Amino acid sequence: MMESLNKVAAQVMQLVEGCCPNKDSGFAMGVDYSSNNVATISVAEGISTANARDAHYTEWESIRKVLANQDIVLIRGNWLEEIYRRGDVLPRRQDLPAKAIWSAEDLMLNVRDQRRQTPQLLSISYTWLTREHPDPEGFHLRMFAPLLKHYARHKKMNTSDIAIFVDYCSLPQRPRSPAEEVMYRQALNNIDLWYSHSLVEVWLLTRVPDGVTPFEERGWPKFERALATLVNHNDATLDLGLLRYGWRTWTQVNNDCHAPTRPPELPETFTADLANKAFAVREDEHFLSQKYREVLDRLLGQEAQLWYANLGWSDREAQDLAQILPFCGRALRDLELRGNDIANLGAAALAEALPLCDALERLSLEGNCISKEAQQVLRDAWVRTGKPKFGLEIGEQNLRPRGVFGRDDGVGGRGGASPGGGGSGGGAASEQLNQLLARQAAFEARIESSVARLTDGLVEVADAVGARQRRVSNGGSGPPGMGGGFGGGQGGYSPSPSGGYGGR
Repeated sequence: MMESLNKVAAQVMQLVEGCCPNKDSGFAMGVDYSSNNVATISVAEGISTANARDAHYTEWESIRKVLANQDIVLIRGNWLEEIYRRGDVLPRRQDLPAKAIWSAEDLMLNVRDQRRQTPQLLSISYTWLTREHPDPEGFHLRMFAPLLKHYARHKKMNTSDIAIFVDYCSLPQRPRSPAEEVMYRQALNNIDLWYSHSLVEVWLLTRVPDGVTPFEERGWPKFERALATLVNHNDATLDLGLLRYGWRTWTQVNNDCHAPTRPPELPETFTADLANKAFAVREDEHFLSQKYREVLDRLLGQEAQLWYANLGWSDREAQDLAQILPFCGRALRDLELRGNDIANLGAAALAEALPLCDALERLSLEGNCISKEAQQVLRDAWVRTGKPKFGLEIGEQNLRPRGVFGRDDGVGGRGGASPGGGGSGGGAASEQLNQLLARQAAFEARIESSVARLTDGLVEVADAVGARQRRVSNGGSGPPGMGGGFGGGQGGYSPSPSGGYGGR
């Protein structure tokens, strides 16, 4: 029966893919079966149909298995909002009330029942501010809790539909009983799931109080960031330390906080850098080094597509990527690098790596800065390695500085156009097209911002009326620490410096 279902579903997917052959669409299709053998073809944005990533990092079943033994628990978003409004701090896992926890049964019931909202998984990566408590004065909580309702609205759900991994609340903490120590050790074996799984989005809380070891100098945060940006789509990881004060729409949050994407680090490079990071428990360094190598082998070793388009990558990033490609040789079929600033050195490094990429069938380098001579080197290497004739996509190259879409801050190599620069008639036409597209994008952004401000304003009014009614009914004033959200930016955000503890 299942074999027949598979065949029918495969035929349907072939028909759909035949109607949408453009690989730039960025959509992925998959087939899921319910308990009564009803097949559902799902379409997801951002991951190619060629992507055959290890199911451990893509399917709900791996999440269910880890939660079922209760070594790890996920926290309900509405409960975190509640303790933020009360001015409380995060409790350790052992002190959580039952209402704060998503049970594996409840989570999977919402996943499987089409009448219910599918939960959104979210992981918080942050630094511990003291040895005894990671956030004793609510510094981190004030950073992310006010965003939850706006994030939920963006996802068209309620905060009660968000399932959050926060290590202090999700893992057994000291002092631990012998049984809790066993649970903690078992939980660490699956710690990578909460940063590498395609269903999990990650928020990096990179801002810390004065006097505290920075996020970038901590061992655990380095590991968590590395996994979160290893292969997941760019939109899945936000660096909230980049959020500007005065934000008003989720679009602004999303645009400000995109975590920069870099090529995965070689295990040797990762381990060497980890030796310079701060740890509360130095033995964790070896554990993270081994776990990173394990995840790299498992994820990249089964990743059929890597998508690094329009990231402003230069020769340096291309050279780093070429070094990591041998880890992908068994499965990687599609490598997307269009719209970057890769030039001759990067192209040469990629050409040298091609013999190690046995499965590679498509390499897109359109819209980079590769000279004709370097293009020929790439073509020759492509032919020598027996790749499909039309799989190498070089197309038109940008052999001069970029125009309106280039970055003007010097980051990532996407510099602006040089005044007085030369160019052909085709270049002028391209520049005019860029300007038209930029004006259209700006107009659409203004419309979206206006609609978002109107919607958020109405929600804030409703929240304010509800809060006033609650204060009147309770006969007291509102809870401490409020004032965040749209219109007020990070309201109530006035952290006190904490000790210089160099833990996570």
